[in-house]
Amino acid sequence: MSAVHVRTRTAVAALAVTVIALSAVTAHADARWCAADLSGVGDAALTGVTRVDADTTWAYGVQVSQEGKVQPRTPLLLARDDDEKAWHRIPMPAFADRSNQISEISAVSQDDAWAVGLYEEKRGAFLTQHWDGSAWQVIGAPAPAGKRLSGAGLLDVSARATDDVWAVGWLIVVDSEEPDPDKPGGTIQQTHGEALVEHWDGTAWHIVPVPDATSLWTNSVTALAADDVWVSGYTSDDQPVILHYDGASWSRVPVPYDGMNGELIDLEARGAHNIWAAGRKLNDDADTGHALLAHWNGHTWRQVPAPAGTGRVNDLTLAPQGIAITGEQTDGTPYVMRLRDDRWSKLSVPSNSADTGSHLTGVAWTLHGVTAVGYEEGATGLPSPLLLISGN
Repeated sequence: MSAVHVRTRTAVAALAVTVIALSAVTAHADARWCAADLSGVGDAALTGVTRVDADTTWAYGVQVSQEGKVQPRTPLLLARDDDEKAWHRIPMPAFADRSNQISEISAVSQDDAWAVGLYEEKRGAFLTQHWDGSAWQVIGAPAPAGKRLSGAGLLDVSARATDDVWAVGWLIVVDSEEPDPDKPGGTIQQTHGEALVEHWDGTAWHIVPVPDATSLWTNSVTALAADDVWVSGYTSDDQPVILHYDGASWSRVPVPYDGMNGELIDLEARGAHNIWAAGRKLNDDADTGHALLAHWNGHTWRQVPAPAGTGRVNDLTLAPQGIAITGEQTDGTPYVMRLRDDRWSKLSVPSNSADTGSHLTGVAWTLHGVTAVGYEEGATGLPSPLLLISGN
């Protein structure tokens, strides 16, 4: 479905690696999945899920309708407290002129959260939104001055404190433009991609320069302290990359891995000495992608092997004694897997969702267990929201 863009990218080059040995995967036969009743939501796709505080979980994405040949989109945010059975909708203002899909939400508390999405050309800004516990307020984040953009967006946000919020994303910068001889009125553009990092200081968003921005694509960010910020992504020649900010400057931290190419699309931190990164690696030119996982122990990043056949990771969440991941297997079917005490277990997705028309895009750990979200492709071409909860 073209309305939904999961944070995964294609690939292209090579690198050697050190790996951590782990036990093989085991089937998790006792997984008890429960599909939430979202029949009242309508046609929509869920692209992420997050634990807001000890009691509340948010699932978010985009709602799609059909009006003639046009498909209007509105941002979708669903909430549930742990003592409730049903999910309810929290209204959000229209997000951007290109798409109303929410890229990511991060919360300091139930009364202080941020959502990010795409660049709005009419305003010349990235439309971030802030939640104060009762309503969302649209706040523009600046676009780089003096650059013409053919596309841009914020992909991730990490809210550490009221006055310390980080967001990362991408820019497509127009270098030149000329008439298209084969299309009257059309043009041919020469463009290049750039990394984007922004910081909220409690008053306004500011662009934070990063070295070699024109050779990077930034996908995810996690802020542990004012002098401890991590960013993941990939280079222009499609190699996974991790950057670290120490409060004064950025440095690139080596990430060994055993693929030909790869991208890191998610970061989650339990502390300064326990950080996880996830994404995709490609073993050859024909590869559609395998899981790429790495762990920071406070000194070095090391690759963590995933079971054979595990495809790209779309999202990562911290879970007791380990992590949980969701994505697509090499055959295209969705999966949810958990690593606990150095041992993998597979939480089998319900059979009515395990087909190529279903996609799992986000995962979070709640008091109920693993919550996975995504969408199913409908016969009408419009998506149906998918929200699964497993008690294991």
